[in-house]
Amino acid sequence: MPIAPSGIISLGTAAGTNRSISAEFGGSTPHSMSEYYSGGSNVPSGSADSDGNVIPTSGTIKFSDFHGTPFPQLVHSSTVVTFYQASQYFSVSGYNTSSGSMSNSTISSFNGKSNVPITQLQRFGPAGSEKLTFTVNKNNETISNAGFTSIKIYMNQSSAGTVTITRNRTAATYTFNNGNATWTWSDVTLAQAFGSTTGQTNFMELTP
Repeated sequence: MPIAPSGIISLGTAAGTNRSISAEFGGSTPHSMSEYYSGGSNVPSGSADSDGNVIPTSGTIKFSDFHGTPFPQLVHSSTVVTFYQASQYFSVSGYNTSSGSMSNSTISSFNGKSNVPITQLQRFGPAGSEKLTFTVNKNNETISNAGFTSIKIYMNQSSAGTVTITRNRTAATYTFNNGNATWTWSDVTLAQAFGSTTGQTNFMELTP
């Protein structure tokens, strides 16, 4: 539920769960306000109250910034049981439609379309030049560069615990070709995304 629209707010739950920033957005103890900048590890970018007031991304941040603010619903989340393949100079790990698996590989609502399949979420390339790619394809229909704010990966975890990496959509290279909408990030290493163990369970989220 959203944080109460007025009155006392706390980092913990002393004032009640509907008045607790940490109860709404998570985080680890001991809590501090710096955990809760919009676009950080706990608060999705653009998080705002019912009047559209966005939680600050930096600088001064106040308890009152959180009045009436809910945690946005995720665009999508899934476990990712990864595959790993390597040659002398190149490796690839993660999921695609022929290797690895996802517990939920279909996004129920994405870019105004329903039931959009994820066809690829993998890290590939030689050490030092590795990339992460995320691809969807809805019957070759046009999909624009929108639909999510960031992708988060939780290595060797089966749910959202300690995030390993967060990459913003706006930092990706976007391409649309033959029905494939693909976002590519060029700064993701083997240690950050999917590792070198076939069968390892990881977790992913797309934030709104």
